[in-house]
Amino acid sequence: MKNITFGNLIEKLLYISNQKKSSLAKFIGYDVSYINKWILSTYLPSSKRINEICKDISDFIINSLNESTLINLIDYFEIPTDSSEEYIGEYIESILKEVYIDTVNLNNKSTQHLPKNTHSEEYYNSLSIVKPNIIYNTFFNELNNMSDKEDSLEILISLNLMYLNHKDKTTLSDLKEFLYKISKKTKVKANFLIGLGGDDIEDNIINTLLGINLISTYPSLNFKIYNCKVNSNTVVFAVKDKFLSTNIFFEEGECLFTTSSKDRRLVEEFYSNLKYTLKNKGNLLCYRKDSSSMIEDQTYIQYIMNNDLRCLLGSINEFFMPPDLFMEIAEKLFGHNKKIINELKKINLFLHNVTYKSNLKVLIHESELRKYMSSGKLHFFNTPVTLTFKERERHIEYIEKILTESNDVEIRLVDGDLVDDFKNKENPSLYLSKNLKFTKVHPESGKNDYFIISDTEFKNMCTDLFDKLWNTRTDIISNKEEMLERISKSISYTRLISESFGENIE
Repeated sequence: MKNITFGNLIEKLLYISNQKKSSLAKFIGYDVSYINKWILSTYLPSSKRINEICKDISDFIINSLNESTLINLIDYFEIPTDSSEEYIGEYIESILKEVYIDTVNLNNKSTQHLPKNTHSEEYYNSLSIVKPNIIYNTFFNELNNMSDKEDSLEILISLNLMYLNHKDKTTLSDLKEFLYKISKKTKVKANFLIGLGGDDIEDNIINTLLGINLISTYPSLNFKIYNCKVNSNTVVFAVKDKFLSTNIFFEEGECLFTTSSKDRRLVEEFYSNLKYTLKNKGNLLCYRKDSSSMIEDQTYIQYIMNNDLRCLLGSINEFFMPPDLFMEIAEKLFGHNKKIINELKKINLFLHNVTYKSNLKVLIHESELRKYMSSGKLHFFNTPVTLTFKERERHIEYIEKILTESNDVEIRLVDGDLVDDFKNKENPSLYLSKNLKFTKVHPESGKNDYFIISDTEFKNMCTDLFDKLWNTRTDIISNKEEMLERISKSISYTRLISESFGENIE
């Protein structure tokens, strides 16, 4: 509808419904001369009444339709043929509002085309829709348009994660990917106020995985997340000096109403209030450390020295390496830094003499284990390295040894995806102890950072996530014999492939 004016659309609706301008004028309570001016775009309705006018025009068109004209209208607007009369009415109303805003924006480039009393600075650029179909697409489209014109965008988002419906949560998981794409065109800075208060126990897994996804993906973005008390039924998107969208939800998660504005004064005031809330009431969800810092300042060794160790491995890492292989890889990656090597020696010693002899629970994605066996790609302290077949065979055999001999270390395999909606996304990693909890970015992104979780509420969510996966999921393989059989098969298949394609496995 971008190439049609408000008047053109009214004229088209009258033509499709086989109605006269005079009949429309009488129905909505205007003189027919006003309708003529709207159609010719010499005059537009006042923005103060546009919502009411669009509703009246929609009601008039719907009431005048017969079987034939209804088919014509559905075909023209490409509306699903099984749509209810209510849905068609709401659709026409929303299209009228959208086209009205586009027409005002177009005409506003030369304001002499519009009499002053048709709009005001306060009202002319607002739009309200009842029961919008897709909230985030509206916001994404607005940002995409701005990124083509602006040098920088400063974005604030405020929502309570616990009260979003499932569809909006999965859409939200694409947020950082979208921001990353537009950051290629313009400078992007984003702050996210994400309320975690609520009793959405049923969706706890997807809530926590979504939080980890928002933390760990696209680390090059200037993107920070804060836990804050956010109204359960309100979602706000704001772009500094440019755009504001507020959305009201039913308790069940369906969006009831959305309104957006580009009125500069309104956007500035609202944005300032959100920034104040962020500064004074928001708790930063996590802070970043690179892999060298994790080793040098002894954060990592503090983790493995803690009680109640648990981890979810989204990729195969330094865990369960034989001591000699551990140091071989360490020298290969960090041999230039003696301080790091000395710390890695301590870590290696502690892992084999304490950690692997104490209560430790580890969940490993079986798909990542197979991928590691076939490719040799390992993330050693989140630094990518490729091992030879012989090296990874030594690694896997050591895992088998621990599985067979240890009564304290428990290893289980995740068979499949944690959440179907995230099956095309990177598997999350999560490291938990009594006092320290962290995740990491996928190093294939070019970064190898860890994120230390600092917010107490999100720490508890991560703990609950692991416990639920460990204790209640039926797709977690815990039988030692079955795990050993699967691991043995992976080694055999990899050996066969390596021999067939000429890799030196000696």
